[in-house]
This record gives sequence, C-alpha cells and structure tokens, in this order.
Amino acid sequence: MTKRDEAKQDYLAGMKYREIAEKYGVSESTVKQWKRRYWSDSDVTKPKKVTKKVTHKKELHPAIQELEDSNLNDKQKRFVIEYVRLSNATQAYINAYDSEYSTARVNGSALLTNTNIKSEIKRLRQARLAELDIGVFDLIDDMAKEARADIRDFANWGSDEFQYKDEATGKEITGHKSWVALKDKSKVDTKAIKKITVGKDGPIVELHDRNKARKELLEYLNGKGVFDNGTNNGEMIINMDSFEEKGNGNN
Repeated sequence: MTKRDEAKQDYLAGMKYREIAEKYGVSESTVKQWKRRYWSDSDVTKPKKVTKKVTHKKELHPAIQELEDSNLNDKQKRFVIEYVRLSNATQAYINAYDSEYSTARVNGSALLTNTNIKSEIKRLRQARLAELDIGVFDLIDDMAKEARADIRDFANWGSDEFQYKDEATGKEITGHKSWVALKDKSKVDTKAIKKITVGKDGPIVELHDRNKARKELLEYLNGKGVFDNGTNNGEMIINMDSFEEKGNGNN
C-alpha cells in the first residue's frame, strides 16, 4: 500500500489535512491534491443525520385538566366539553358517542342526571365565566336592561298633516302621513336590542323578550333562579344546576 493509500485511510477515519501532512511528511497542499485527484467523495462515509421528532404537549386549561383527572370515562368527558360548548344534550351526545339522533335524544338527557357529569358541567361553566370576567351583577344588569327596555328609547315616530285637493270634488282635504325614525346609535344603549332590519315598509327594531327577562329577575329575587344566595363570605355565585332543570337544550 502506497503512502497515498495509507493517507486515504486516515482521511476516511476523520483526520485533518494538516494532521495527515505531518504524519507522512508532505505538505498540506499535497494532501489536498490527493483528495481532489484520487479520493472520491463517495468513499467518505458521512454520519447519517437523525432528526428527532419532538412532540410538544399542549398545556391544558386548569379546568380542562381537572376534567381529565376526574373519574369520568373518555366519552363522558367529551360529552361534558361538547355540552358546555353547545348547551344541547342531543348534539353533545352525538359528537361524543357517534350515535344516531334517536338514541342521542334519550341518552343525552339521561347523562344530564348523572351527578358527576352535572358537577363537571357546572364547574366548567363557572370557570368559563370567571375567565371572561363576567360577574353575576353584570348578568343581572343586562337582564334589568332587557326587562325595562322601551321602544321609545330607540326610535321616534309620529304623523304629519298635509293638505291635498280631491280630484273628483276639487275640495281641499287634510291627510296624515306616518313616519318612523331611528335614534342615532351613539345616543342609545343597544344591549336591549335583539336585531334591526329594514323591510319594504321601513326599519324594524326587535327587542329582547321583556317578559322572559322579567320572569328571570323575579326568580332571582325570590331565590329560585339561576343565582345562588351566595357563600359564607357573602359572594354571590351562579347556580348552573338551574340551567339543566329548566331544559337541556334538545330543541
């Protein structure tokens, strides 16, 4: 084996040009020339680069993590999440159990009677309200605005007189023309408005159901509504159980 072939083995073993030159008593440029003329790059075995796939585990919301740590099975946990999202027991059951509508309509309502499931639904809803920074008095204020809403707060209307001549008799007749004008949005509290549309006869303002809002306020004042009396610390909390008692959303 020639000096050049021995140097090639050292090069393949990972030695530097300078180290090879010193070992065989030649210049570094000579070693580079050997490499260029006689040592193919295909002879060099390069270490295979291994790309390690790192999976980053998504950090769960504390309320969801508590649900994951509960004694509910996986499908029950999915049902809880779907119900909190949709407020519809039938659809939540279909999403969680991949079932037919007729089965979901019965079983979805049945799951809402499960004490552990009701507890998790209540806890997640309260956590969501806390996250949104919605307090019980905010909700009461909104209900009060809906209960007190008066269409006169949002629109003006009236009738104007005008004179015209009857073509058949030639007599002057007094007529009346009705009009409706919406108030500028910058000058009204729009929370009580459900929607505004413009029909062929003009604008239509629809307010939230005042009777429903009044009923809920009365239930609250009588201690029978969706609000608990509070804790020993005087804090008022939302009673999520009332939502299930009033209906499970199977509409």
